[in-house]
Amino acid sequence: MKFTNNKNGKVFWIFIILLILVMALIAFLFLSPTFERVAPKISIDKEIYWNLQKPIKVEITDNNDIKSYDIIYDDGQKQTKLETKVTKSEKGLIELEILPPSFNEMQKPKDGNIKIDVYDVSKWNFFRGNQSVTTSKVIIDKKSPVANVIANSYLLRQGGSGVVIVEVSDENLKDYYISFNDEELFELFPFYKKNYYIAIITWPVKIKEFSRVNLVAVDMAGNKSVAKVPFYIKSFQEKDDDIKVSDDFIQNVAKQVLEKSDVNIPTDPVDIFLKTNKEVREKNIKTIRDVTRKNFSNNLVTSYDLKTFLRLENSATVAGYGERRSYFYNDQKVDEEWHLGMDWASVKRAPIKTYNDGKVIFKDYLGIYGNSIIIDHGIGLATLYAHTSSANVELNDEVKAGQQIGNTGSTGAVFGDHLHFGVLVQGIEVNPNEWQTKDWISTNVTKTINDAVKVINTK
Repeated sequence: MKFTNNKNGKVFWIFIILLILVMALIAFLFLSPTFERVAPKISIDKEIYWNLQKPIKVEITDNNDIKSYDIIYDDGQKQTKLETKVTKSEKGLIELEILPPSFNEMQKPKDGNIKIDVYDVSKWNFFRGNQSVTTSKVIIDKKSPVANVIANSYLLRQGGSGVVIVEVSDENLKDYYISFNDEELFELFPFYKKNYYIAIITWPVKIKEFSRVNLVAVDMAGNKSVAKVPFYIKSFQEKDDDIKVSDDFIQNVAKQVLEKSDVNIPTDPVDIFLKTNKEVREKNIKTIRDVTRKNFSNNLVTSYDLKTFLRLENSATVAGYGERRSYFYNDQKVDEEWHLGMDWASVKRAPIKTYNDGKVIFKDYLGIYGNSIIIDHGIGLATLYAHTSSANVELNDEVKAGQQIGNTGSTGAVFGDHLHFGVLVQGIEVNPNEWQTKDWISTNVTKTINDAVKVINTK
């Protein structure tokens, strides 16, 4: 009897030991990094437009490391293994560029799919490793977009404006714009018929050299068309103006602008002035640009009836556009900035009218500009009314030509009651004198639009 019990006891303990070993083995398989079960991740667009010129970028990541990958292109009739170029490789990460397949002159590449098959170095899956497979649709597009200049105004002055009307089309169109010197980009707005667009552009006065104005169109595959917009050009004769900055102005005007702009106020008088005239000014200019661009409308433009913007009634011009101002404190030059609008002074709280229909897109305090109103007039043109004492309009109001929108004042960084009037082309202050001249508008805006319509109607 004892013998039997002893034998059973041995069997029991052997069973327990085996069970522990099995459990340890299972724990090892599930917990050991060698047998980790997380599949690699493949980062690639699900839909790819390919011009067979530029490589396709793909990223493969894993908790451990990558053992192998295969990339196959399938056009429905033939499968082709694609070559790759490794741009970055480290443990658990591979960044690749998929190189285009080669085609002979007789072959016409077809749309298809790219299949990526990846294994990691894990011993899981019977030592094969964890597998990830992904497929992306590929649209082959080797054709560049159509990009033609239909009409444009004749002369472009530094600081001035011009009008461009173009034709742009592509079944996979991604982006299209007008560029100035490849520094400033101007949005195009739908015009008259499908595939035609219009833009008002400027040669920003702060850019001295003129290189060229281009129409640029890019499709989803990266094909790019560039067409030159022909302009005769004329540089701007800037005016130098010296301004003395007093302690009274710094303490009672500049300091107040900083307070209302919620900016920390330095203790040194020069620092107070510079923070107002430079830092706050830069923020205000950015706000003006952001507001105008945020409020662009992409409605089809079929006509554009624009009247001249008249000077503030019964006013004198106290400062003009394009003045390069040098600021002196205690006979020492401390700063230099541009004045980019017209300053008109009349009686205090003189009525301000707008001379074209539009929509109020900004009404708020704006640092050095004080209480300000911005009105959008369509296709990227807007007007700025700064230093106002009161406003008769609210944000998003539709205004009519001849309507009083507010009164002049002395809010912001100013010496006295006046109106700062600015004309904005896609958020950039341009020379208002052009937009105050009937002949200029007739020649550069109205005629250009009419000429373009005639050309479009013949197509």
